[in-house]
Amino acid sequence: MPRIMYDSITAADIPATVPLVAGYCDLSSAWSAADWARFPNATKVRIARSARTNDGHVLDVERFLATPDQAPGWVAMRRAAGCDPTVYCNESALATVQAAFDAAQVPQPHYWVARYDNIPSVPAEAVAKQYINDPASGGHYDLSAVADYWPGIDPAPVTTHQEDEMAFGRVCPAGTNEHADMSVVGCSKLRIHDSFGHTVHVKDILFYGDSGADPNGTGVGGGYAAKNSADHWDWVSNRPGPIAVPAGATTVTVLYDADHDFYLSASAA
Repeated sequence: MPRIMYDSITAADIPATVPLVAGYCDLSSAWSAADWARFPNATKVRIARSARTNDGHVLDVERFLATPDQAPGWVAMRRAAGCDPTVYCNESALATVQAAFDAAQVPQPHYWVARYDNIPSVPAEAVAKQYINDPASGGHYDLSAVADYWPGIDPAPVTTHQEDEMAFGRVCPAGTNEHADMSVVGCSKLRIHDSFGHTVHVKDILFYGDSGADPNGTGVGGGYAAKNSADHWDWVSNRPGPIAVPAGATTVTVLYDADHDFYLSASAA
């Protein structure tokens, strides 16, 4: 089940105990300091409605607000300020917004899309989906399903940058080229993160333990190859995932095909 985020123009309409909340940082909809303080324990997402605003985690691209053609400039401005930005738009407008980034030669941001289907799920091309507008409970707010990890919003996990190294000197299976190894001791979940939503072709994920006859590690829990196609997963921005670490595993080998940097992380939850 994904996380649920609440957003509204009026902060007081959102229950004060929600764990994830989005509000506005500019124009007439800007939340006050007291509005933000209403949610002391929540992760807070700041939304800019004007592409001229050098603030916020998310740009609101919709009618009468920021336009698709303005989105690349805002994203470039926020990246220069040290932010890892997201663009919000209706799912029907997503292709138009993505085309604007391609035309401007600005790398794609993360996407929060709107599709009011009442289904709390996150599409592969997004980090969040707004799925309910003013729910039946009577609250004047929207609900969004949010990925386990939202770059630029959530604290970065402890990560190991992908490198061509083998922790135990083990040899990759025949026919594979690129691989990364990392320790999973004390961890229950393995994730792959890509900051810009590019595709990582994962050929196989192999877990190993330190017991058994093989001094380089004994296989644990089987492999995970070929889930979505003949020879690889298409792993986009931490979807699908995370992968459960099997009992007894101390190391994982990830076999991949990627033309850009990505990150592996393993955590206890």
